[in-house]
Amino acid sequence: MTSPDFLNLHQKTLLVTGASSGIGREAALLASQYGARIALLARRVDDLEDLVGRLPGEGHIIVPYDLTDTDGIPEMVRSVADRLGGLDGLVHAAGRHLTLPLRSVSSSNIHELFDINVAAAIMLAKGFRHKQVRKPSASLVLLSSAVGLVGQPGVSVYSATKGAIITLTKSLALELAREDIRVNCVCPGVVMTAMTQGIRDRIGEEGFKAVTDAHPLGLGQASDVANAILFLLSSSSRWITGTAVPVDGGYTAQ
Repeated sequence: MTSPDFLNLHQKTLLVTGASSGIGREAALLASQYGARIALLARRVDDLEDLVGRLPGEGHIIVPYDLTDTDGIPEMVRSVADRLGGLDGLVHAAGRHLTLPLRSVSSSNIHELFDINVAAAIMLAKGFRHKQVRKPSASLVLLSSAVGLVGQPGVSVYSATKGAIITLTKSLALELAREDIRVNCVCPGVVMTAMTQGIRDRIGEEGFKAVTDAHPLGLGQASDVANAILFLLSSSSRWITGTAVPVDGGYTAQ
């Protein structure tokens, strides 16, 4: 595939978490189409093996790993970089969603979401910044959410984790700029994924219609978010860091 210059990822090497489904899967697939070599990370080996066989190009690898093992993340990132000769970019698309009213929230709910959505992001950044891991002009892209920018009933714990990602992005951008690493995050609205179908099942058709109506441009696709991720990975965004980019069909414009 011939890539337009503004999204040319030829010879770039990327680590994508959450690569077995949803936005992570779409970002990995699209990046490979634009010339990148991908390390696909997720827990489900069968899904990773299926995806790696679909990627164009050569040199892609799978990395079966459970990100709840947060202490082991930096060493895992270094191991991936050793296998691929360094990393130009890292996308943290893995995460968990929770729709739960405050009256039902437990401390285990809080710890579970913060571990995978926030603690894993911090430890991935710690591993990525190592001088033997990241290549020059490296880019780290985290996944926040539209509800990290605005409120929504029933998702207080989830939105707290995604708000934390936005402030983490800003602080990491300032800390890592001197190491030639850019850090940005994307804030998706609701896109049609397996996770979204689960939400639809829980809240019913009437509730889901309200969610859809809250997006002036309608619900998005995983590829809409992946396109923004690829831009932030590419050299076309070389002067962008510390930003939270809404990709939400107008949800947060209201």
